[in-house]
Amino acid sequence: MLADPTVLRPIQEAVANAAGRRFGSDPSIAEAIGAATRANARHWARSMYEDPRRDVEPNLSSQVIGIAREGYRWGAENTLRASYRAGEQAMWSIWMQIAFSLCDEPDTLLPALDLASRSLSLWVEGTVGALTDVLEQERAALSGDEHVRRLELVNLILGGAPVPLTGVDRRLGYRLSARHIGVILWALPQVADRTALVQVASRVGRIVESRSQLLVHASASSLWLWLTPGIPVSPEALETATAPYRDVRLAIGSLDEGLDGFRRTHDRAVETQHLMQTHNTHRVAFYDDVAAVLLLARDEARLREFIHATLGPLASGPQELRDTLRMFIHQRYNASRTAELLFTHRNTVLQRIRRADDRLPGTLDRHGTNVGLALDAMHWLNVHVD
Repeated sequence: MLADPTVLRPIQEAVANAAGRRFGSDPSIAEAIGAATRANARHWARSMYEDPRRDVEPNLSSQVIGIAREGYRWGAENTLRASYRAGEQAMWSIWMQIAFSLCDEPDTLLPALDLASRSLSLWVEGTVGALTDVLEQERAALSGDEHVRRLELVNLILGGAPVPLTGVDRRLGYRLSARHIGVILWALPQVADRTALVQVASRVGRIVESRSQLLVHASASSLWLWLTPGIPVSPEALETATAPYRDVRLAIGSLDEGLDGFRRTHDRAVETQHLMQTHNTHRVAFYDDVAAVLLLARDEARLREFIHATLGPLASGPQELRDTLRMFIHQRYNASRTAELLFTHRNTVLQRIRRADDRLPGTLDRHGTNVGLALDAMHWLNVHVD
């Protein structure tokens, strides 16, 4: 268990599934749950490796307490025991599989399994009890936190609860009937800086000349932001404006309107965040730029077939040719604008386009849409073709 991290995946999945639909499906929360689950599993396994007869102490690291605290803020504190029990069951299943693969002597196997079972059960019970005590001590402070109350109300709205717009607008200080766009800002838990996240949110608001905005502290490493933008903004502009904050990433939903639009733009930002976390290292992404790619990503085998058929030798050719052709298509075949964005000469762009076009199975003027989609898929999904 200590040597092969992939063994722990079923435990992570079990804990995430038991954590609650909205809480466990938020990408930043899911990442924190996974990290805490891995830390817990390694803690128990390491203790058993060092001294199998010693009681395993609860793992009350900042990582583990942090995700339990987030569960309270989300109103999911009641799932704490269920999540740990689900993790225990998954861990015990893996433990038995490993044990039976190593030994088939009943005289050795049965007492070893009995000892491990009791140890795991006592450790889970002790950890849940200790975490509950910590949360109880913080209950008054957490209950009175303005950010907690705002998160609770926004989660009700996102969950589809019927809400009176006038009263909610007043409580949030934000008009839900507006034309708005949702943004998710986050960083890896180990490097997350709440002050930096808030500063980036403020910069984004200024860049789009937002008339009003709603900021929600979703977790220790992520913020949800809704804006009423005054002007459109490009990914390049956001990349440049937020460059000092390299650890912060942004997923931007699509422009939408009203209460339903408030939900949709956030959900699309979440989809975009999932894609960014799963497939690539880009710092900024707009849903409108990746919507088609999200559909293609659902069937990896057919996606690879599409890329091979559409790009031919270009798929495995020089990266700079694909990047240039992709930008050229996005800029509506404008070589001067492409050269400006790539910080290169227009003639260099035209040379690369000719070289890329020579590698395509079909002509760019006839199959440009498919070529653009295939290049986008390779770009956003980090697909490599040999």
